[in-house]
Amino acid sequence: MEGVPHAHVAQVATAICPYVHYVHARLKQQTASTLLALIRSMEARGVPLQHIAVNDRVDVALLTQAGAVQLPAGGLPVRDVKSLLPEKIRCGVSVHSLEEARSAEQAGADYVLYGHVYETDCKPGVTPRGIAQLECICRLLNIPVVALGGIQPHHIPELYHAGASGIAVMSGIWKAESPIAAAMEYRRMADYVVHRL
Repeated sequence: MEGVPHAHVAQVATAICPYVHYVHARLKQQTASTLLALIRSMEARGVPLQHIAVNDRVDVALLTQAGAVQLPAGGLPVRDVKSLLPEKIRCGVSVHSLEEARSAEQAGADYVLYGHVYETDCKPGVTPRGIAQLECICRLLNIPVVALGGIQPHHIPELYHAGASGIAVMSGIWKAESPIAAAMEYRRMADYVVHRL
């Protein structure tokens, strides 16, 4: 979402909202007020706040009463954040190893976002963590594990069979020729796999 006009982000978010559980609002290089303005813009266009996950900014998540706050690896302590959040705001943590995932679970995270599983342009030259480690984490955790990184629709059966509770996609939707068509295809494949499990 970095560098994309808010009106366009809000327009795309509104269009894909019926096909996703959350729209992740992440502006790592921008101010809290810019992130707040983006969320307000999405809300004004019809994206329900409960379908917005706010990256890192607990203050913005509280102010907007968004559906979730996503803490980065090495971010604020989960326990402290959870003590501030009302029950309806979920708290996720980005993790890159089994140790980080276990630590997040023990601290009270509602779910973890694990990646990157496959090669991705977002992390050029960084070796993906792969499906085996994802499967290990899913087997050993009692909270949902959401897979991230380089995911295409054809990866979904493998990810769900490894135990993932969901997927998170950035480039696959935002860089697609038609973000709506891409979101629909991810959702179609996810629904197909879930109904066959």
